[in-house]
Amino acid sequence: MFTATDTHGTRITADEARKGVKYFCPVCEAPVTFKAGNVKTAHFSHHRIVDCIRYLYKKESLEHLEAKHDLYQALSRRHHISMEYYLQEIEQIPDLMVGNRALEIQYSAISPELITERSKGYHSIGMDVIWLLDEASIRQGDGCIIPTHFQMSTLYNTALFTYSNTHKRLTKWHLRHHRGGNRWTCHTEEITPDDLLARHPAEPVAPLKLGQGDISRMIQRERQQKNRLNPTLTFLYQLSLDAGNLPPHLCMSVEPERWILNPPLEWKLYIMHALEKGVFDRGQFGRFIHMREMQTAPPKEEVLNALLSAYKMLYISQ
Repeated sequence: MFTATDTHGTRITADEARKGVKYFCPVCEAPVTFKAGNVKTAHFSHHRIVDCIRYLYKKESLEHLEAKHDLYQALSRRHHISMEYYLQEIEQIPDLMVGNRALEIQYSAISPELITERSKGYHSIGMDVIWLLDEASIRQGDGCIIPTHFQMSTLYNTALFTYSNTHKRLTKWHLRHHRGGNRWTCHTEEITPDDLLARHPAEPVAPLKLGQGDISRMIQRERQQKNRLNPTLTFLYQLSLDAGNLPPHLCMSVEPERWILNPPLEWKLYIMHALEKGVFDRGQFGRFIHMREMQTAPPKEEVLNALLSAYKMLYISQ
């Protein structure tokens, strides 16, 4: 929380607060501690978070509360389920918890870093978490879904999960191939509340040949950035390539691309350019690749190995 009241009842922001002064929660009036450091943003914290359940509810929308109630009612028929159980070890309160599976309803967009931070909290005590998004917030077009970076950060292995308050429907979105511009091929599956407690292993994905429209769209997207040092455009120029004469192995989408921010064409052009010039360096390649902030992302070294193996396979098979 970022506001509190002082001993005179005056509302104070974290930016205005000073250490050593008494502050109180404006909702439950319990004492709070002012925390400020070099890493975390200055904020106020309850001495015991369970002292202010009213504050926790105040932050949640009616849609959030409705979804939580729906799923609690459905799961409590067959499972021992806890709602908003305070996990003291990590100071987190999952919306719902069944055994070692936490269910978090996240309808409002928050930073990917916060998603991964909270997910790591659960992982640190032997739990995992499925984040449920608002179905209506998923953008679709041209046979693809276009998830935001926030939505991608909730990916559980290879799937996103959504709930529709209107239709009382749970959906599992199996993400498959990145076609550039954060556009993903996928297939959907309507699931039951009980399915939220099942294992959801990663699905293997075979390489997909990108269409000419995908390639042209990616290159046009890079041109729109108007950056003279744009890697994709630089590599294309230095290799004397354009959308019409790309080698086949550059025009493929492969599974490990889900974990990186680099567009499908860009990282392959980097390798091709470096090999053509005889200057490929594994360390520099690692610095060129930017990982997505995602709760179930593999270690970067594992992703780099997968990308290099995929490039070699595509090159040999062309």
